[in-house]
Amino acid sequence: MRPVRGVENADALAKTIRQLRSHLAWLPATITSIVALLLLSGQFGVNAQDKPLRIGVLALGPRYVPAWHCGEADHRSGSDEPKQDSTPYYVQGLVQQLTKLNYIEEQPGNARQSGRRFVLTFRTGTSQQLREFTREFVVDRVDIIVAVAAAAVQIAQQETQDHPTPILMTGVSDPVKNGFVQSLARPGGYITGVSHQVVQGSGRRVELFKEILPHLKRMLTIRRPGYAPSEKSLEEVRETANRLKIEISDRTTESRKDIRDVMASIDSDSVDGIMILPDSHVIANLDLVIEASLAKRIPAFGIFDYMAGWGAVAADGPSAYEAGARLASYVESIDKGTRPGDLAIEPLDPKLVINLKAAQCVGMEVPFKVLSQANQVIR
Repeated sequence: MRPVRGVENADALAKTIRQLRSHLAWLPATITSIVALLLLSGQFGVNAQDKPLRIGVLALGPRYVPAWHCGEADHRSGSDEPKQDSTPYYVQGLVQQLTKLNYIEEQPGNARQSGRRFVLTFRTGTSQQLREFTREFVVDRVDIIVAVAAAAVQIAQQETQDHPTPILMTGVSDPVKNGFVQSLARPGGYITGVSHQVVQGSGRRVELFKEILPHLKRMLTIRRPGYAPSEKSLEEVRETANRLKIEISDRTTESRKDIRDVMASIDSDSVDGIMILPDSHVIANLDLVIEASLAKRIPAFGIFDYMAGWGAVAADGPSAYEAGARLASYVESIDKGTRPGDLAIEPLDPKLVINLKAAQCVGMEVPFKVLSQANQVIR
């Protein structure tokens, strides 16, 4: 007999058995109790299976999608109504791969479809808001938390200490150094997921940018002060830039207004290119960087594949969609009873994406040598 599930406490169980006994009064007491328990076993087993898997997603934000503006004439930095990225690529990847694994999102249109049902709640906000969202997830007893980037993972880790909840991370370059896991092969605890390796590829991106833009001599970087991933990335960027005789103009920002002001202050006479760093704050406001890049004809180099699609001339790094899709297998394993700490962390290989439309917009040609290395070319 399967164990009784779905009963919150012994009083509720006893009450339910008494109710069943009243309907089976014609049977001897011992048999009545056995029948009641058998009925409860079946009833609550079905309820537990039907109960949707609850997934909460956390990310700094909101994030805005750049509008395509090729040239100053039709560009207004920081539109009053920027388009919010309501379904980021990692969420798309997660949902679509879960569907392939026979999971059905709890929506009216899916009522007749068979499969394991799930509810996904996506929350973005400031660090303080993410703390509040995490506490809400704990109160609501979500089954799994997906945290995007180191800042969100750290918040989820801190806010669930007294209420252990499986945490799946993405967008983290060094989860061991961050203190999220014991090792990549055996994470231990409640955190696992995919590792993006975006920090480790920082020097390679500078080399590729120089190949794409041979006259690159002055490069802008933007970051939030004190954010470990972008500071570590900047160390590698500086080291490679010094070797290639590229001057770095590093600007720190703490608000969307700060980023807008930085982008308003530069022009093609002062900066040859923009290197995007793995910084959650900057990525959340990437529309300001990309739009100014295209308008002022200053090439930008991204760290995730979708950034090239948004208007950077190139991007070298992991696929956000693939990261979300990979997490689906972790969701399935945890849902079936595997402990998060027993699931090894998978690294994602980088992809080089070239956007020839953006290159044409900023007035540059991408050498064939670089095009031949690309995993994807946007024409």
